[in-house]
Amino acid sequence: MKYATCAVLLAICFASTAVQAMDPVQESAERDRIKRERDQADATYKAREIECRQRFVVTPCLDQARRDRREALDRLRQQQEVLDEAQRKQRAAQRMDEIRSKVSGDEAKQREAAAQKRRRQRVEPAVSQPEAAASSPAAVLKQEPPAAVATPASANASAMEVHEQKAQAYEKRQKEAAEHRAEVEARNAQRAANGKPPAKPLPTPASAASRN
Repeated sequence: MKYATCAVLLAICFASTAVQAMDPVQESAERDRIKRERDQADATYKAREIECRQRFVVTPCLDQARRDRREALDRLRQQQEVLDEAQRKQRAAQRMDEIRSKVSGDEAKQREAAAQKRRRQRVEPAVSQPEAAASSPAAVLKQEPPAAVATPASANASAMEVHEQKAQAYEKRQKEAAEHRAEVEARNAQRAANGKPPAKPLPTPASAASRN
């Protein structure tokens, strides 16, 4: 269980350090510049093509114009890929932050629900015991041996212990299931950041335990 939580945190830290936040205004300006330079490269090539066809030796002139255009477009394409990669990593990091917030919120809700359940289980035996004592005649209680009088208290203590164990087991299963989901989501987000398809979901610890 601790290893699963550590794996999620390591994936989040890796994604956070691998990407730097991009300024949306700067990113938009860079994309506009790349588009303008790409259009300019196409326009320059068309103008040079017309000029080359007016010369006596056409082929070498056209070949050089094509090479210049290809180099310009390759350079712009590399710049475009850098922007796209940075944007993709930034989105993956944002997804990691969402997963981390969701896991923290789910764990807090599960802890609170388990605590409320334990409080209810402690109150119910304490309320039922005075009612049982009031309904039985006092003479019968006096005539019973000490061992018989102590039996209801022992039964209530055993019931409380069983309820406590069940509540702790339930809380443990819920926490393991939440950490398992978080680990899968973090792994899928990391795979998405690396350009890989999402991994197939594994059975949760709670479902595996129920099958056994």
